[in-house]
Amino acid sequence: MSTALEVADLSVVYPATGRGASRSAPVTAVDAVSLTVADGEVLALLGPSGCGKSSLLRAVAGLEPVAAGAVRWAGRDVVATPVHRRGFGMVFQDGQLFPFRDVAGNVAYGLAGLPRAEREARVDEVLALVGLPGYGHRAVTTLSGGQAQRVALARSLAPRPRLLLLDEPLSALDRALRESLSQDLARILRAEGMTALYVTHDHAEAEAVADRVGVMVAGRLRALGTMGALRAHPGDEEVARFLGV
Repeated sequence: MSTALEVADLSVVYPATGRGASRSAPVTAVDAVSLTVADGEVLALLGPSGCGKSSLLRAVAGLEPVAAGAVRWAGRDVVATPVHRRGFGMVFQDGQLFPFRDVAGNVAYGLAGLPRAEREARVDEVLALVGLPGYGHRAVTTLSGGQAQRVALARSLAPRPRLLLLDEPLSALDRALRESLSQDLARILRAEGMTALYVTHDHAEAEAVADRVGVMVAGRLRALGTMGALRAHPGDEEVARFLGV
């Protein structure tokens, strides 16, 4: 498969805060990370809290400034491209649905340029894909946590983004629901042929959803491969300890 996304020696540095003696040093959240995601591949970034995985995801989206390195889509660097012109979709941990819109209104948010009939057909299509057919007129405030995340996913899929970025989309749910939705999410991403970068701290979730997994520790990408390969050959003691092998 051809390379869709390439991250090359990417660094994200948060500036110093405070003044005088209380001034903190700059913090390197992402330290010269390089990786590629093939067309139609789902790559999970796995690691403990504070390891830099969400900062890396947000830098790819254009939501965090890049201190060094490149983010290339189909060979073209998009670091200077505004967020809304990258053609990427994003699903956040809390869904961030619009409470003043019904389910269909939320899903149709990125489809404003389409004729009404096409827009409604696409909304119905993605709601069926995420397991919520007929939910278009429901108020989002009446949805369960799992249903709300399905709507958030449908909203991100509706415009057919070139790349889907998912930042711990299931972490606010209980374990049983998380396990069920991770299987559904894997099916949905593959049904759409979606290229995706998926951030999680949950080993089982990463294994269920992703084709390959990258393990991040202290801002660096320390291992990359299938979950089975990483468990067999973690590469170093810290990665092995995090994976529990």
